[in-house]
Amino acid sequence: MRRVFLGDSLTSNLLAGEGDLVVDFWEGGSDLYGWSIGSYCVDRVPIFLRRSCCTANLRWDLLEVDVNVSVEGLESVVSEKLGDLSTTVVGFSGRLYTPAKPVCRYFRRLRSESRAQHLYSPIVRVDLELREVVTYHAKVEFSELVNTLPLHYLLLKSGLKSLAEELGYSSAHILMLVAESSLKEYSKLFIGHRGYLTSCVISYREEPLGRILYAITPLTRGTYKEDLTAKVMGELKRLKVVSGKPKSYRSFYIKYFRFYGNPRRALEELRKYKVLSLGRYGSWSELDLCSICESTK
Repeated sequence: MRRVFLGDSLTSNLLAGEGDLVVDFWEGGSDLYGWSIGSYCVDRVPIFLRRSCCTANLRWDLLEVDVNVSVEGLESVVSEKLGDLSTTVVGFSGRLYTPAKPVCRYFRRLRSESRAQHLYSPIVRVDLELREVVTYHAKVEFSELVNTLPLHYLLLKSGLKSLAEELGYSSAHILMLVAESSLKEYSKLFIGHRGYLTSCVISYREEPLGRILYAITPLTRGTYKEDLTAKVMGELKRLKVVSGKPKSYRSFYIKYFRFYGNPRRALEELRKYKVLSLGRYGSWSELDLCSICESTK
């Protein structure tokens, strides 16, 4: 019997120690893991912070930057697509902090220094009564369970479907590309045109590979995932955000992009089984990295 963490997340890697076990689908499961492009590590999502934090946990250097925001089209349409920006990190602007190097470099170093064991295998079910996690390749008994995977997902895997139905979520497609752009470094362009799928473009930083940009496209019913990367690239060129052929690009889908519903009842039910659900996904709340680092002290 051991303490088991679900999700190879920042929270798990900060809390898990020798003798603990971290379970996830695959090694690069965390959004912070990034992509490997040649010898470089590139972030899957841009990271902006409202204050300096995590310096002891992640041992990173932070830069102060001015993040400028502009809107192409109507702000009301932007709100229809992305919701209330004041409640999410996508809406951060003004004087902010950003890591001096890609976050994936700091996160991978943190993982490499972890003394916990790791198991990478899809989860079949979580039996709260028998206190075991069943994956495709192993059955693991736990004395304590700390979840950092999406709360909605854990509830379904635990047979608590009625509680899962109290929670809602929306998904998004994220396209990262290395390309020449008319946008200034550290700027955000929100696209308020109903005829465009893309809702936000973030011009991040200059890396040895070139300028890193991110395009965020909320997913709705009827949006065909297989066509999105090509469609978004076409929209960026029509908006004259990107010129020429991208040097490189990667894309992925965030199933749990925005959270809806009150998680209180679900978290209380899990606590009856002595299960903690932590982090942004686990607590089902819009926590930034500062809040996550501080919660693990």
